[in-house]
Amino acid sequence: MRYGHLRCQPLSGWMGAILVLATSIFACGSANRSWQAVLKGSSVDTRLVGVWENPATGHVAEFSAEGVEVYHRLDDFCIGDTGVVPDYSLYRLDASRNRLELQYFDYRRRSELLQAPQVFTRLSALPEACRVPPPEVTPPELFGLVVRSFDRFYRFFDERHVDWQASKRAAAQRAAELSSDLEVFELLSEMLAPLSDGHVNMSLGDQFFNAGRSKLRTRLGDAWKSSGSEQPEGAFVAEWHRSVVESVVVALDPETHRKGADEAIEWGMIESVGYVRINRFYGFADGLSRSDQYEVLAEALSDMRRDLLEASRLIVDVSMNGGGSDAAALLVTSYFADRRRLVLTYEATGAPSQEIYVSPVAAGESRPVTLLTSEVTASAAESFVLMMRALPHVTHAGEQTRGGLSSLLPKPFPSGLRVTLAYQSVLDAEGVSHEGTGIPPEREMVLFPDADLRGGLVKAIDQIARGALPASTGD
Repeated sequence: MRYGHLRCQPLSGWMGAILVLATSIFACGSANRSWQAVLKGSSVDTRLVGVWENPATGHVAEFSAEGVEVYHRLDDFCIGDTGVVPDYSLYRLDASRNRLELQYFDYRRRSELLQAPQVFTRLSALPEACRVPPPEVTPPELFGLVVRSFDRFYRFFDERHVDWQASKRAAAQRAAELSSDLEVFELLSEMLAPLSDGHVNMSLGDQFFNAGRSKLRTRLGDAWKSSGSEQPEGAFVAEWHRSVVESVVVALDPETHRKGADEAIEWGMIESVGYVRINRFYGFADGLSRSDQYEVLAEALSDMRRDLLEASRLIVDVSMNGGGSDAAALLVTSYFADRRRLVLTYEATGAPSQEIYVSPVAAGESRPVTLLTSEVTASAAESFVLMMRALPHVTHAGEQTRGGLSSLLPKPFPSGLRVTLAYQSVLDAEGVSHEGTGIPPEREMVLFPDADLRGGLVKAIDQIARGALPASTGD
């Protein structure tokens, strides 16, 4: 999910043309209310001018001819957006009910809506709290604002087996005695860590917290301690990562190994089997616009498909992929799809669900595909796993994924504190959520055993290439 600028900017040229295309192909929901562009030429569509609020996300949007001002409201507290909310680009309006649906739009040659829409109702005026600068707050008040935001907007306490009310009671005395913003940050970090949710982040100055540390990362830290290495822990882990990646490359026919999209994707042959590793779903060409980056990714995927045309079957490896963009994941999936299929559904509180379909490139792909995952596989990489599992010729092998699929809801607070919460469910083609639990493979394989942290992955890939998959977990 992109964190964009505060205001919508005028679009022109091919970017504007893509918006026109997008508004013509989306008619989710009511047949007579398809998506339309927020911007008409260089100005906001006049039908949107005014103030709108989405209580489910705490957003207040004030549209004028020049653009949109976004605020974050929590009861009597309101703060202007600091650039964390992406630009709203598409809308769908039901004037009879004063109901407005807004969507972010990923400017690409392939147009999809990859979020549940945000649903707003019209207000008569900007709320009083949003008309004045936010008040100065004490550390206990700052703590309370963040906690109330999790009360209101965070969706997955039950899925992650966290008794949030008990956590608040346990922290109450310390919260009342907080004397600095740093102490607020530290106490919140303690409370949020048990969520084990990689989409829960906080930043304050040069301090950063993420709640999603993986078990593998903890095991690597333990391995570093027991190794007696003089390297810093981070350097030890980075060297481990390099060694694992290089071990797989060595297993490929060297004449077939290629990379593309700034090494986001690489491929080659293991005898008659094609191997594709997707390292990440972002960063495909340094310095290019996002849409041009997707063109670079598409070119790499076309090269991959051509080079592996004679392969009898394929291994697609996202075991070391921590995520990125769902839009990129959908584009990659299209190169393995056999026909148009429902692959995902997005759901969010107070919003209509958003179904996502994949369509194949050219004639489509029907060769057997083994999809390889681990606990490292997270976020957009997990969305990719759900998309691929909707294809009947794909078998999912390896380890259970991380279980962090939700989109991020960013929130700014006083003192420069920023927080992201998980608020949107991503469901598989059968309507099942894997948030907090991870996606279980059909064929279980341990990729990073304690006894062989560096060599387990390449051994598993060799086993798959030889057709020696373990029995199905359903057998």
